[in-house]
Amino acid sequence: KLKGKTILLVDVSGSMAWQLSQKSAMTRSDAANGLAIILREICEDVRIISFSDKAVGVPTNRGFALAHAISRSQINGGTSLGRAVAAAANIEHDRLIIITDEQARDVVGGPPSGSGYMINVSVEQHGVGYGPWHRIDGWSEAIADYILEVERPATKSAALSAA
Repeated sequence: KLKGKTILLVDVSGSMAWQLSQKSAMTRSDAANGLAIILREICEDVRIISFSDKAVGVPTNRGFALAHAISRSQINGGTSLGRAVAAAANIEHDRLIIITDEQARDVVGGPPSGSGYMINVSVEQHGVGYGPWHRIDGWSEAIADYILEVERPATKSAALSAA
């Protein structure tokens, strides 16, 4: 389990309805919802928020009920990712995990506090999550293992010693 409080921001903007590739029927939203289901299970205390033109709280359901709640949480409009990150700053948390295609119409700063993870489920070449974010391009259940490893106390100590 990921100890502490996690905010999981899930992009539901219009661009998330695009297919992952020309050879796939799977959409960016399908990948994002699948990752949200996995990450919800490894987080000790999680708050899930969808974002498009606004940020909307989502029930922390499990499995496909969570995917359904995320998909139906709001109209799929533009992408105010920067505004969603700013809203997360007002909520106590240890880490912020964003699942997105990194298309944004506003400025995205760094994580407001704690660790910040920017997971890009698209194939876009240029993203918005630069700076102090842990950037992850692509999607797989191994992302959960990666986050757990990054936050493991021995790993943090070794990283700090090397710096």
